[in-house]
Amino acid sequence: MQRGLLLFFLSGILLICSGCSNFDNIIGFAKEQAAPTNCASVVIERAFKLHEDAKSGLALFFDERSDNQLYQAFYAASDSVHESRKVKNCWDRRVSHYYAMQNLQEMNTSLARIIRRNMPDDDQGEMISVYRDQYEWVMPNIR
Repeated sequence: MQRGLLLFFLSGILLICSGCSNFDNIIGFAKEQAAPTNCASVVIERAFKLHEDAKSGLALFFDERSDNQLYQAFYAASDSVHESRKVKNCWDRRVSHYYAMQNLQEMNTSLARIIRRNMPDDDQGEMISVYRDQYEWVMPNIR
C-alpha cells in the first residue's frame, strides 16, 4: 500500500518537474484533435469510395459471371446512395457538396440500370425479385 502511494507521489512530482509545457504531449492531446472535422468532405469521399467499389464489383461480375459479385455491387451502390444523403446532416456542407451528392445520385442511377439488366431472370427462388424490389425502393427513377 505504502509502496504504491510512494510511486504515485513520485510520478506526480516527476510530472510537475517536467513542466506544464510538456503536459499536452504526455497525455497525447494535439491541437488538430480539438478542431472539428470536415463532415461533408469525409461523407462524400466515403460515398465515392463505395461507388468505386460498386463499379469494381460489377467489373468482377463481368469477368467471373458470379451473381455474388453482382449482389455485392448492388449493396455497395445502395450504400453509396445512403452515404451521400448524409451530407444534409453535416454542419459544414457547401454548394460543392450538394453538386457532388447530385453527381453521385446520377452515377449510381446509371450503375443501377446496368446491375438490373444483368440480374438473372430465371432464379431458383424469390431472391432475385427481392433484390429488384429493394433496388426500386433505393433508386426509384432508374427506368
